[in-house]
Amino acid sequence: MNMASKIAKSPVFPSIGAVLAEARQARGYSLDDLAETTGLTVAEVTALESDKDFDASRIRRIAAALGVLDKI
Repeated sequence: MNMASKIAKSPVFPSIGAVLAEARQARGYSLDDLAETTGLTVAEVTALESDKDFDASRIRRIAAALGVLDKI
């Protein structure tokens, strides 16, 4: 198991994907809305939210769009 997987499954801290998904839902954005806003595909957003993708540039794009860059 790599370090990112250990962090993503930590019972103490929410995963990056969970933070992104919660922020998206709190703002009332659909996956389509966020994909369009960030220039990513719905599949890319879904992979990030489900912790199957850890691409730093994509994470920063989404976090910045959702105003949670300081939380990740």
